[in-house]
Amino acid sequence: MKLERVSFKYQKETIGGFLYTPDGAGPFPAVILVHGFAGGVHQAKLKSQCEQLAKKGFMAFMFDFYDIPNQISTVRREFTSVSLQLKILRSAVDYICGLSVVDVNKIGLAGHSLGGMTALLYCVADSRIKALVLESPVSDFGNTPAFDADKVQWKKKGHHIFARSFGEMKIYWDFMKDGLKYDVYTFARKVKCPVLVTHGDTDSVVPLDHSKKLVKHLKVSDQLIIVPGAGHEYKEGNSLAMVTSKLIEFMKNKL
Repeated sequence: MKLERVSFKYQKETIGGFLYTPDGAGPFPAVILVHGFAGGVHQAKLKSQCEQLAKKGFMAFMFDFYDIPNQISTVRREFTSVSLQLKILRSAVDYICGLSVVDVNKIGLAGHSLGGMTALLYCVADSRIKALVLESPVSDFGNTPAFDADKVQWKKKGHHIFARSFGEMKIYWDFMKDGLKYDVYTFARKVKCPVLVTHGDTDSVVPLDHSKKLVKHLKVSDQLIIVPGAGHEYKEGNSLAMVTSKLIEFMKNKL
């Protein structure tokens, strides 16, 4: 396996990420991993899943939507939005499809949390995506503990400060305003590729009930794997190993 730091362009911005290339000549099926709110390439979960995918013969790619905390992308974090992430994700797919070692007929997306919402919305408009995995996805934007803020004050002040392990994260009200435009359940009914949803039954960030509702709207697949004892980040017990094995198995079967 080869690990390489790479970048691509979105308009005038630089988007940085890491490419995990399997041993061999290719072309390889590819899986693009989409991080959640305040996530990025620093996350052990993403690194582990990329490594395991590459070991199983997949080109795996993870990238940062914004600059904080890894400083490999130039988009300022406070200006992030679902709409902007959808545009950046298209540039990421274009980048991966432009690699000679990638089989462009075998492209999958795997999104976690808000990245799950972004990935679902995105695949409706891009037929290049042949398989979709959603891990603890946000599907009822604005009605989840994930955005634990007083929305009245957030709107009044124009921004909110989220405390994260790497420090404070300032996000403008336009982020919430933009996200509320998207009815994820309506988009779910338009998804044409196979979908797998995983969700921990002790998730305190995005309620499990949201995914139970989501799969009822998916016409191609209603497959929901509930991970016993797992929280939002799959840090408990062998939950990450279980979710990763399901991700790889699904991609093998569908790509």
